[in-house]
Amino acid sequence: MIFNTWIYAAFSLVTFLVYWFLVPSKYRAHVLLGASYLFFTYHFPLHTFLILLMTVIVYWLSLQIFTYKLKYDQGETLPWYRHPKFYLTVIIVFSVSVLAYYKYLKMAISTLNTLLHLVDAEKTFALPSMVVPLGLSFFVFEFIHYAVDVYKGSAKKTGFFQFAVFIMYFPTLVSGPIKRYQSFNDQTLSIGTFRKEYLYEGLPRILIGLGKKVIIADQMSPFAEVLLHPATATTADLWLGMYAYAMKIFFDFSGYSDIAIGSARLFGYKVPENFNYPYLQKNLAAFWNNWHMSLSSWIRDYIYISLGGNRGSVAFAARNSLIAMAVSGLWHGAAWHFVIWGLYHGAGLAVLRYYTAWKKRTLPAAAEAAAALFGKSWVSRVNHVLSVLFTFHFVAFGWIFFYCDFRTAVHTILKMVGGLF
Repeated sequence: MIFNTWIYAAFSLVTFLVYWFLVPSKYRAHVLLGASYLFFTYHFPLHTFLILLMTVIVYWLSLQIFTYKLKYDQGETLPWYRHPKFYLTVIIVFSVSVLAYYKYLKMAISTLNTLLHLVDAEKTFALPSMVVPLGLSFFVFEFIHYAVDVYKGSAKKTGFFQFAVFIMYFPTLVSGPIKRYQSFNDQTLSIGTFRKEYLYEGLPRILIGLGKKVIIADQMSPFAEVLLHPATATTADLWLGMYAYAMKIFFDFSGYSDIAIGSARLFGYKVPENFNYPYLQKNLAAFWNNWHMSLSSWIRDYIYISLGGNRGSVAFAARNSLIAMAVSGLWHGAAWHFVIWGLYHGAGLAVLRYYTAWKKRTLPAAAEAAAALFGKSWVSRVNHVLSVLFTFHFVAFGWIFFYCDFRTAVHTILKMVGGLF
């Protein structure tokens, strides 16, 4: 079900009424789980069995982590196939393998065919035709989050039912936000009686999200599409298209997030926020701390920090940024231009790290001199405005790589820049 449709509105209304007013409180979570499976089945029925199977397997393997981590922490010597890290590795490999098969197999075969063509090989491979399960990327990230937190001891042992409610929660299936298990489960266990604030907070948030999506994002599409055809567009059209797409992707994605957050609130849950004025941030790191925040925090906690974070040299941290952002790009879509978009941002974060280190060494004296000449507050305001404008335009140019294939993106950017001179 698409959020901005009448069928989703009717589905949510019926679920809301049954959940709060037609069943005893002890069965509310059951209603939520049943509705979530119905929501998922509506998209592609056979995939329901796949996700259910994945949920069972990940939960069972997580129980093994609980069991053997307790023994390991007590000093018991375990064979490698009983070590908690073994089960954690199996969960990660299993989850990522399913994601790779459905989402990236076609990309891999297409890339292989291209390489074979470059060496004049006659053999090519047929591209598979398959439907990617709804929200599979979100499922996999939440599976991995839960398994890692179980291994670290920050997720408590729970029953399969509570775990399934967390995984299948329908308001966050389509576009997130990516939830964290412990916070979500605590809310599941503490939901009481209906309170008017759920309605007063949930409905306006849904309406705001619909407005962002329908009134703003959808209206930007005709202006943004010019980026796909730079040969027939003027320089002015391309610049307008870049700004239009920057607005489109923000209001589209934040609109869906608002609908998800509002829908969750109707059922008494608070899920993570996803956007906090990202285009008004003064550097790229701040942008990513405020853009798709549930994904950014997941990438930081489970990839960037796992690689070593910024615990080493500036070069070491820059390398980790490149890897983490490449993964983020690939997560967004199964095409190389998404990876390039991720590397573009990873390179930007790496440059920011070097610039920050250099700035600490060389700029304080110049900043003091400018403040003495023009006034500290004036210099600070000008610096802030220029930083925000630079960051926004860096991000906006990056969206061209996100939206277009690499060759088209390069053609578009060269024409935009060249047309200014």
